[in-house]
Amino acid sequence: MTFLLAEDEAIRNLLKDLVVTDQKATGEGTPRKVGVWFGQPDQELTAQKYPYITIDMIDLAEDFARSMRGRVKPAYISDPATIDGTTAFNPTTQNWDINFPIPVNIDYQITTYARQPRHDRELLAQLLYTRLPLRFGTLDTGTNTASGTTRRLDVLDVSKRDVTEQGKRLFVNAFTVRISSEIAPETYNKMYKALQLNVTGPTNSGSQVIGRGTWTPISYTTSAP
Repeated sequence: MTFLLAEDEAIRNLLKDLVVTDQKATGEGTPRKVGVWFGQPDQELTAQKYPYITIDMIDLAEDFARSMRGRVKPAYISDPATIDGTTAFNPTTQNWDINFPIPVNIDYQITTYARQPRHDRELLAQLLYTRLPLRFGTLDTGTNTASGTTRRLDVLDVSKRDVTEQGKRLFVNAFTVRISSEIAPETYNKMYKALQLNVTGPTNSGSQVIGRGTWTPISYTTSAP
């Protein structure tokens, strides 16, 4: 999976399937699934569907402290030797040599919205204890070591931003998190590599100048090795 798409999917997978409890007068609790959206969804989609979570990428910058030169093997990328015996080695996805990787920090803002204070506290507790710990947080970008890797996830800030919306209290929490990633130059090479060059000269004027006054028509095809 490509850069950024892998991180987006991984962070959504980390946050989905959260459940809060609707407390009834009888003391029974009814589970309510928490929706996860990229950006603020349209109001008609969230009507009567609180609580929910939004994900917004807010910054991307090079991390100079992790800069490396030459062809290196970052320890956090899956070593082909550790792949289980049932998975065939694929040099495209498991060749863990990277030429001049560009380390980057991707910052996301994760925002929770709830109408009830009980739901608000449940979301805070679940995120801080199980999904976004203040220390030693990780983010899996693949289903296993053969297709992904584990990245560092740091919680930079947690702030309360409760507001009043349409005369009703809206409980809001904003988590700012940072994911450590890298861009491999091979990504650009694969995307923009020219595979074939065709040059065809017209029969009259030609497409190449030889000497000072001779026009010679040429026609050839060359392919990348």
